[in-house]
Amino acid sequence: MDHLELNIRQLTLSDLAESIGEVKGEGADADDVVSAIDLITSRVETRQLSKASDEQDNLPDGYSLNGDSHENGEAVAEERVFMSNSRVQCNIGFAELAINMPHSHVKDTVPVLVDILRDVPYIDFDRCLSWDEWAMPDQLVSTTVTALLKIASAHPEYRQVTFDAITNLVKEIVPRFQTEDSFDVLSQYAPAFHGLYRAVISIPFDWSPEEWRSLAEPLNQLFLPDTIERLNKLPIEALSGSGEDVEKITYVQTLVSRYISCGRPLTGYFIVCCVIEAKWTILAQAMSRTYSTKDIDVAPAPQEAAAANIAWQKLLKYHEPGNGFTEESQRVLLRTTMRNVLHIFATLLVLIQEMDSDPADDSYAWETMSESLKLAAVCCAALDELDSGLYERLKTLLSSESPIVDSMVQEAALKSTSILVRCFPDIAAPMANHLRRFVTSPLSIFEFEFASTARTPSSLLAAARCLSLCIDLAPGDDLIMSYMYSLLNYIAATSKDIFETSSIIMNLADVPDLSTLHSVETGLRGLSEDEKRTVGISTISVASRLALENKNEEVTRLTISMLLQRMRAAEPTVEAAIAYNLVDLALIAPQSAFVDIIRAFSSINRSANLDDTRFSNNMVLAAQTRLAKELRGRPELYQLYLTELLTLFADKGVAIQNAAISNHHAKLEEMSEQLASLLLPIDALLSHEDFEIGPDASYNVVTLFRNMWFLCALFGFTAPATRTPTAMEWRQPALARIATRTPPIVLEEAHDTIVSDLEYNTVIRQEYVETVIAKPRALLTKHIPLRASEVRYLLPGQVLFLLAMHDVESMRAAAGCPSSLVTYFVNKGINKNTGLLQCMEAVAEKVIRGAISDLNGQAAKQALPSGLSMELRALLVASTHRILKAREIAARYLNRLITSFPSLMCDPPLVFAILEVLTLLRRATENEFLDEDNPTYTYYSDRADFTLQLTDNYEARNQMLSQLQREASTWFELALSRAPIELHSTLQKYLATVPNSSLMESCELGASIALNWAKAIGPIERKLASLSSMSIFKPDRAKTLANQLASKGYYTGEAAGFKFGRASGLDGLDDPLSFVPKREITLLKKRIADAITSIRDKTNTLTVADLKRLLFRAASTLIFLEEWDHDLAHYLVALPFEAFTQASISAGIECWSWVIAEKPTFEVTLMSEIAAAWDASIKHGKGMFSKSQNYVDPFLQEVQYSPTDKATIDRLTRTAARLITPHGLILQLLFSRLQAARYRRPGLMLLFQRLALSSARAHETMSTHPLAREARFSFLLFGFEVLKSSFLDVFCEHQLRTSLYNAAYSWFAVRPQWSHGSNRVQVDADIKLLSEFLSYLQADSIRGYAPISSLAPTHAPTQAPYYIAALKNLGLPLRLLVENEVFRLTVWGNPVNDTKRGQDHICLVEKTMLDNAWTAAIRRTWNIDPAIAVYMAERFSQPAVQTAVSSLVRSNTRDVLDVPEGLHFLVTESLGASVQRDLRYLLLWAPVPPVLAITFFERRYNNHPQLLQYAHRVLEQHPVDLTFFFVPQVVQALRYDDLGYVARFIFETAKISQLFCHQIIWNMKANCYRDDAGEQEDPMKPTLDRMTDMVVDSLSGEARAFYDREFGFFNEVTSISGKLKPFIKRTKPEKKAKIDEEMAKIVVQVGVYLPSNPDGKVIDIDKKSGRPLQSHAKAPFMATFKVRKERLVVKGSSDNILDADTQGQEETEEYDIWQQAIFKVGDDCRQDVLALQVIAMFKNIFTSVGLTLYVYPYRVTATAPGCGVIDVVPNATSRDEMGRAKVNDLLDFFVAKYGGEDTVEFQKARLNFIQSMAAYSVVCYILQVKDRHNGNIMIDGEGHIVHIDFGFLFDIGPGGVKFEPNSFKLTHEMVVLMGGRTSQGYQLFQQLTVKAFLAIRPHADQLVSTVQLMLDTCLPSFKGEPTIRRLKERFALHLNERQAAEYMMSIVRNAYENVRSTVYDEFQRLQNGIPYK
Repeated sequence: MDHLELNIRQLTLSDLAESIGEVKGEGADADDVVSAIDLITSRVETRQLSKASDEQDNLPDGYSLNGDSHENGEAVAEERVFMSNSRVQCNIGFAELAINMPHSHVKDTVPVLVDILRDVPYIDFDRCLSWDEWAMPDQLVSTTVTALLKIASAHPEYRQVTFDAITNLVKEIVPRFQTEDSFDVLSQYAPAFHGLYRAVISIPFDWSPEEWRSLAEPLNQLFLPDTIERLNKLPIEALSGSGEDVEKITYVQTLVSRYISCGRPLTGYFIVCCVIEAKWTILAQAMSRTYSTKDIDVAPAPQEAAAANIAWQKLLKYHEPGNGFTEESQRVLLRTTMRNVLHIFATLLVLIQEMDSDPADDSYAWETMSESLKLAAVCCAALDELDSGLYERLKTLLSSESPIVDSMVQEAALKSTSILVRCFPDIAAPMANHLRRFVTSPLSIFEFEFASTARTPSSLLAAARCLSLCIDLAPGDDLIMSYMYSLLNYIAATSKDIFETSSIIMNLADVPDLSTLHSVETGLRGLSEDEKRTVGISTISVASRLALENKNEEVTRLTISMLLQRMRAAEPTVEAAIAYNLVDLALIAPQSAFVDIIRAFSSINRSANLDDTRFSNNMVLAAQTRLAKELRGRPELYQLYLTELLTLFADKGVAIQNAAISNHHAKLEEMSEQLASLLLPIDALLSHEDFEIGPDASYNVVTLFRNMWFLCALFGFTAPATRTPTAMEWRQPALARIATRTPPIVLEEAHDTIVSDLEYNTVIRQEYVETVIAKPRALLTKHIPLRASEVRYLLPGQVLFLLAMHDVESMRAAAGCPSSLVTYFVNKGINKNTGLLQCMEAVAEKVIRGAISDLNGQAAKQALPSGLSMELRALLVASTHRILKAREIAARYLNRLITSFPSLMCDPPLVFAILEVLTLLRRATENEFLDEDNPTYTYYSDRADFTLQLTDNYEARNQMLSQLQREASTWFELALSRAPIELHSTLQKYLATVPNSSLMESCELGASIALNWAKAIGPIERKLASLSSMSIFKPDRAKTLANQLASKGYYTGEAAGFKFGRASGLDGLDDPLSFVPKREITLLKKRIADAITSIRDKTNTLTVADLKRLLFRAASTLIFLEEWDHDLAHYLVALPFEAFTQASISAGIECWSWVIAEKPTFEVTLMSEIAAAWDASIKHGKGMFSKSQNYVDPFLQEVQYSPTDKATIDRLTRTAARLITPHGLILQLLFSRLQAARYRRPGLMLLFQRLALSSARAHETMSTHPLAREARFSFLLFGFEVLKSSFLDVFCEHQLRTSLYNAAYSWFAVRPQWSHGSNRVQVDADIKLLSEFLSYLQADSIRGYAPISSLAPTHAPTQAPYYIAALKNLGLPLRLLVENEVFRLTVWGNPVNDTKRGQDHICLVEKTMLDNAWTAAIRRTWNIDPAIAVYMAERFSQPAVQTAVSSLVRSNTRDVLDVPEGLHFLVTESLGASVQRDLRYLLLWAPVPPVLAITFFERRYNNHPQLLQYAHRVLEQHPVDLTFFFVPQVVQALRYDDLGYVARFIFETAKISQLFCHQIIWNMKANCYRDDAGEQEDPMKPTLDRMTDMVVDSLSGEARAFYDREFGFFNEVTSISGKLKPFIKRTKPEKKAKIDEEMAKIVVQVGVYLPSNPDGKVIDIDKKSGRPLQSHAKAPFMATFKVRKERLVVKGSSDNILDADTQGQEETEEYDIWQQAIFKVGDDCRQDVLALQVIAMFKNIFTSVGLTLYVYPYRVTATAPGCGVIDVVPNATSRDEMGRAKVNDLLDFFVAKYGGEDTVEFQKARLNFIQSMAAYSVVCYILQVKDRHNGNIMIDGEGHIVHIDFGFLFDIGPGGVKFEPNSFKLTHEMVVLMGGRTSQGYQLFQQLTVKAFLAIRPHADQLVSTVQLMLDTCLPSFKGEPTIRRLKERFALHLNERQAAEYMMSIVRNAYENVRSTVYDEFQRLQNGIPYK
């Protein structure tokens, strides 16, 4: 039975040992381990001895070594005990188990192992032959000794026990080799000894010198000649002694033959060899026990002789002279051992020399001699004495006079020499010379062919390593180079044509010693050609190995260079040697040398031809293939090598075609086979697992792969194989592997040349392909017969492309990688070719059919590819591709695969991916409504881990979603019909893993669909399915689904709770329903309290997940407890309110709702906590009651000269939303609870009444941010619903109603606001909310319940009429305002009046209003809040409104002192006597924006003292950063400063801000003259000069030093212009040289800045950046400066509960930019300054309303008359430059720069263009910017359009003629770039343009004032007051919002392709050479 079980017991025990080892690492239960050990130990059988030994001196307590002996020491003969094979296997298994035993059980294990080892000599082993490699005694001893050694290493206390057991085994077995029966020795003792040998040389162990001595002494007995002689005769004696016993004979023969087959003949010299190797292994470990293994090559898996190899390496690497053994007894034994082994070596040498032939392999003579040399060398090292006999012996062996020539012996001699050289460095130098002569000798051991050898011969490797060590230890500098040149001279000398041919091996200059070279040649003259070849090959190998060992880059380069030169003229065998060694060198070479090698290989491969003898063995190809295989260690070289191989493939393919063209008899078949062989290295290289080419491969790599496949198709490599076997059968599998690693060969990028490649490909020669294309065309026709007519007219390149597509994708599909088929349809150029596209679709269809057929075959065998699911996911993602044809193919392929294999829908990753794609697509379609102006292109699913890149076309997105939703329904239907349980389980898992989102983001299409199908009934449930078909009501599994989800969640939580409870040591878990964890509740309260404190102190580290965990634990505890815990309930509410974020409130609402549902009796209590927390939020100004985000005039924010920053807009939006959203969520809860309580919960209704009243009375603290509109009116709806649902007496009703009305009116007490951003959903929600509120107002009435009174009802006075009248007065104006708000929002949501978006709201109340009604309404609102009345004048343009408001302001001035916008009703153009009286209140009036304050200094106000004082106060009150922007206007105000208010402001502010001081000085200097040349003085020049002097003279200290540094630096820079004037007529290079010369003299002082960049410090200058600009009489120039600035950045996304909604923490960081600036001379820059001021103001307006309209108000600073500094728009190209670069139109430019129209990069750039175009269209229209030729229009790096050069504004044009249109420039190419007039892009442009116009209109007053203040500068663009009047008219302030939108639309229509723009562009082209198309 044992013989038949094939060692099943031992295998089982081995697996158990490994399992226990793994479990041990996981901290398994000790009881389980003990029981397993006990079970195995009980089956271990050892020999039963008659008595126990008394020898226990060296054992720890509890151990015994049972050896039987008499007191006199005589051994007792003992009978051997038979042990069956199964018992032996059990013991072997136990030994393997012992190695992995937990440390605590070693004590019980070691005695058993010792007993097993002790019993080995006394066991009669079963003669079983079930073992495969080693006999049972061998295995038993090996595993047992291995276990003991490993245990002793880990537990030193068992070291002595282990050593004694091994020593006793040796002492027992060695004598038996002489005394026991031959059969027993051969069958049991010899194998047992071999097992000991295997364990000793394999298990690293730090043997001590004394332990070595103790083992070596008994082992020396085996060196006795008699012992060796007997052992040599063992097999013969065993056979002869077996007599007629057939079983014994068979066993002996089988055993011996098996050992011989393993290379282990059980002969005398084999045993001696084992002894010798074991001895030097132990000795070497004893010597190197203190050395590290850090740099030692240790095999990752246990290997035989591992200990020997490690010990030898450590000795060779780290041993130092003088570290030998010092104990005399050990030294004596060392000498004895060395004598013995050298005697054995000599004996064997004599025997071999006397033999006529080499000894037989099984004699083990060579091995014994080799190990003898090693042991002798190690003994020398241990003795620290060099044995002269050994040394001379080694030198003799390593010479041409060696008595024997055997590679094994001479390799051992080399290794032994290395040990001696390491221990005795004095012999290094002579031995190095000796070895050099040795390796350059024509010895037979060096004769080999690299053609048949996979590796460099070990003898050469050993020689090189030994020589390297000698060179390293020999005295002298740079010996390696000397020896390397010496060896390389031999290589050169063995060349046949060294100096005779033009292919010289090396330049004479490269040979350091030419005489040496000649001497080498002389020494080789006596050798035959074969011997020379042998010397050359061996020298090549040794030189290469030296370079590898030395690891010196210079040496490596030299060696590579020499070998490459030698290779070009080498014969085949030498070429093979060079190629082989070059591969090894390439693996360590620097990149440049690696490139040289692969290029040399390619060069030779290119030149190979059929007549070249090298072609027959093709060693270069073999080298290329080996290099590809072994390059795994250097992944950075993969791409280089791949590129080289693919290039070589293409070149050889072209060469074959050229050969065929030039010679029709060329051997094309052989040449094509040579080309095909290059697939071998390509395949080998691509097979590396860490070589990821990926879909993002470079264009060059893609082109090379494409060319390779074209050539494969051309030469028929991929054609179907014939049935006849050929030598090229490897080709198809190789091509299949290459196909799976090939990147997409068609790129989406517009610059992909594939379209032209299909017509004129560089690797396809037309002359050749036309002669052979018939065959590929026929093959293609065979593939797609239905497209035969199209195939007939395809170009050759197209035919090859289609064949390549078919072959590659067929092979990929067969390998389970079908998804790449989609990539062929992503190129727009290919898709335009109808015939080609039809053929591609036919090929795709064939591939799909073939793939499905293959997969069907695999499915039938249950062998579908494991990666098929990932491929389906890839196809799923591809079905959302931006390109229509690509997604059609992907969707078709995906649908076919899933419908063909519906069971794939049981794969959770695929189902999850489908649901996630649906979710993301729904989110993408909703983007049109959530952020209309800013499409999101990339969507990521963290659950399924994929990214979708979608088109910006919302129609296409909707189509994708609809199609996928339909197909997904079909797939789920199929899955439901086949595997409903599996599908339901998967869908439940998906639903359970849906991430928790806030209440605001709770809609996911994937979850909805999963829920729908998770409750669906499948056909397999036949009864329910039948019921469903019969009944009109469709049953489902909703109950089962809910129950299963709840059960899974409940029991998972219960299990987690039990686990937590056990870990926490809690009692009472047996009955969890009655268990009250009081300690845990206390700790929970403390944690929540600590969290609240940390949030309050801003030290919070709590994440959203942590907060939810705390809240849900608190909620579940409240539900669990029978008694209500008021403290815990308080914490449950307080924590979310303290954090007060969307996430925290969402989590809180979930928990509160849960508690209320489970504990309805405590609803009032919990709602009281919520109401109290709500009141606290009012008190602390949180959320909706915070003023931090209130509306602020955009010009009360700092106006900066910087481009529009979308990140800033998004950050402001997020901040406002984060603030307001929490109250909105709570209101949803309140409204819901109100509906539930209104009929029978009076207590709760009272709570709601109080909450509504207190909140309404706090209306003054409510936020006025546009995003607060929803929250505020939601609260009002809640309040009115409370009012309607409450039973209140008339007084209380009146109080609540009045408070609610006042709260409603308060929204209108600020300037009318648009909806923030481009969120159409928000606009629609606001409109619906306001409309609902309006309906509440219209239905509101007094119910008039009697008041509570002590009077009788008949005597109680009725107040209902009063309240009715009051309601009427309150209601009408409010309805009027709400209607107007709705109307404004409908216009904003539908700016272009698109009928698809609905109609405008009809203002019914406004239509019925007459003048007296308007007056009455104004007065009523004034009584409520005067601010409302003031802003009504802005809402309604009726004259009656303006008159009424003006009258009220003048008559009740004190009421509007806090409303800045009310001032213009009091202060008008003419200050009449009636107004003069009320101006006394001006000093108390709230400050107006700075620019309006500056206007009060104008003459039209006649220097009114109160106005001047007010203006001065306002300017001083505003921060300097705010007034800084209006420096030009402040300077102009000096014209009218008769009383010195402006001068005082300038003087005082200059003291506060140094930057303001500098800017005001520069501006005053610039305004001293009216002309460019500085000749026509401005009337206020004396004032400006006086002011400048006064400011400068007031500076002192650091301020004066800063002024001197800054102005000195600036004057240095600007003075360059003056120094350039003499060079005006010279060439540009001369001018530049002068600029560079002057700039080199400039030293940048600390803190200086460019006048145009006061917010940044200049830290460096690019001294070579100067560039002269074109000018006839002046010398402007441009230079580049390094400027350091600061910016606000958001540092990553944080999980902190306080940062989660803001998506990161905001920090300020410094950054450096290189800023180009133009220093202009002779041009008045003040007009540019004004235009850019207004543009910057536009930017502030756009930012304030959340519009991503891009403008770039670059900085221009006028510093002197006709002088200024202009910042250059970075990274921008003018349209003029594009034209000069022959760019036909903008679309071509964008495609060339950003990719095709379907790429995300292009669509982002196009969006940027549209957003900037809309903004600048409004700018150009309002300012009437002219001279808009293509030189003044820039396109920046992101696609934005930027206008520059504003020399012609308002009422002038170039040449004094306003020829350009009055609208703006909108050319045909601009509209085409947007997508055409009917496109989504053009629609967006129109919407943004109208929105921009609507946004700026309310601020017309300040914009106009900014311009008007500059009127007296007499700039050319001003034509007096008419200019200002026309400017005002362009704002169309007399129109309402819809009329204004229509007006702007007419402007857009006028601008489109305006003929005047076209004519002007043509004029500029003819006049100035500025191209426009």
